[in-house]
Amino acid sequence: MEKQYKLIIFDVDGTLVTTKSGATFRKSADDWQWLPGRLERLRELQGQGVKLALASNQGGVAFGYLLMQDVIIEFYKMMDDCQFDSIRICFYHPNASIEAFRQDSPMRKPEPGMLVEIMQEQDVSAIDTLMVGDRPEDEGAAKAAGIDFMWAKDFFGDSDERQPASH
Repeated sequence: MEKQYKLIIFDVDGTLVTTKSGATFRKSADDWQWLPGRLERLRELQGQGVKLALASNQGGVAFGYLLMQDVIIEFYKMMDDCQFDSIRICFYHPNASIEAFRQDSPMRKPEPGMLVEIMQEQDVSAIDTLMVGDRPEDEGAAKAAGIDFMWAKDFFGDSDERQPASH
């Protein structure tokens, strides 16, 4: 990373953590573990004074696969390992099976809502912000917010074979 960013916003699933079950998406709220090298890299960035944030779509809640409060508890557990400056979670999905979560939210990536809110909260401009993610929705949100984007595999220097960290 050549540029020094003041704020780095990370996607969560597939970027910082993976499932314990080996499934693409969490089977339960606690079905996650840190990917190798993530915590070390996050702590290194914090030591350099970089603000860290999370922006995560959690549409599984909108379909009844996970409970919102359970997902929130798991995000707090992540914060036990690494203190983030901002966290935004979008539980909405336009095709949700649970009516309360069925909406086309400006917060759901690839819309930029979560990223814009984080930049405003942290008082950091788009030019000084980077989004790191693993899905086209992450890249789309970064583009819509006018910020730089980097694929997680490039940011963390992953080989093609990622193995979860034992934790």
